[in-house]
Parts: sequence; structure tokens; C-alpha cells
Amino acid sequence: MDRLKSQARSITTFVAILCALFAIAFCPRSVNAADSLPSTGTYFITNCSSGEALQPVGPTSGQNVLLYPFNKSGMQKWTVTRLLDPKTKQPTNRYTIQLAGETPDLVFQPHDIAERSAMIGPGKSIFVLEPSSGALLVKSVKRNGDALYIYPYPPMNTEAHFGPSDSSAKFQWNFEGAN
Repeated sequence: MDRLKSQARSITTFVAILCALFAIAFCPRSVNAADSLPSTGTYFITNCSSGEALQPVGPTSGQNVLLYPFNKSGMQKWTVTRLLDPKTKQPTNRYTIQLAGETPDLVFQPHDIAERSAMIGPGKSIFVLEPSSGALLVKSVKRNGDALYIYPYPPMNTEAHFGPSDSSAKFQWNFEGAN
């Protein structure tokens, strides 16, 4: 009887090891959300729904940011800076975004009027980037967590607005390295 119990334990252990090996080999691995966030650098920011890229109307303060066909132009490059926790000096999920280049004060930010397109201008605007279905939600601290989304405005270019997220593709963004 003891021999049967010993064999049963051995078989159970063997099956458990096989299941674990199967899980390691064939099941998707979870990714730490912090690892999927972009590092400080220069990026093209495109919407998952439209495939279009964020681009200001012009390279001067006060210009609206609209969506244009993604063509990797210089006007579609954004300097994305990941902020550090002041106490731990570790990277956070908070960022600043500004138009790449040498002109200062072209910071991406929500428009002061909620129904208007985002803009570039002086000041500091902080965003929280949050993983969502393989992309990122861009949430404005200034707007208490409202997320960046596309707002079609035919026949004009699609606008970039901030509002409550429903996590649909119109709220999801890709950050593609521009270097």
C-alpha cells in the first residue's frame, strides 16, 4: 500500500512539473506595466484608431495640435521626458511632452477651453501614461485624469481633445521612437 501511495505522489509531482513547464513555454508572460512605458527620448505619437500623428498647425506658441497623416516629418516629432520620483529618484509614469527642436516653450497641453483642440505653448503640463491594450492612454494631470482622444471635425483635420476615457482605440496612442 505504501508503494502505491509513493508511486501516486511521484506521478502527481511529475504531472505538476509538466504543467509548469507547459505554462512557461506556451503561455503569454505578464509584462510589468512600468516596463512598457517609454523612456525619455524623441517620439512620433500616433493614434491607434486613425493611424494619424499629432502635429501642431505651426511651430509657434499658441498653435492647435491636430492629427495629420503619419509621414515622420519633423513637425511630428515630440520630446517625451519621463519624470523621476523626487524621493526615490526612480522613473514614474508621469511625463512632459513638447515639440522636438530648439524652440523653447512649445509644450503640448490641453486647451484651457475643454471643447477645443490641444495646443502647444509655454508652461509645464504633466501627463500620466497608462498601458491599455498594447498601447498607451495619455492622461492630463491638469484635467484631473481626462485622456487624450481624437475628435473628428470634417472636413477639417481631426482634433486632439481631452475627456473621460472609454478605453476605445480613439483614446489609445503609440509612441514610436524617432531616432
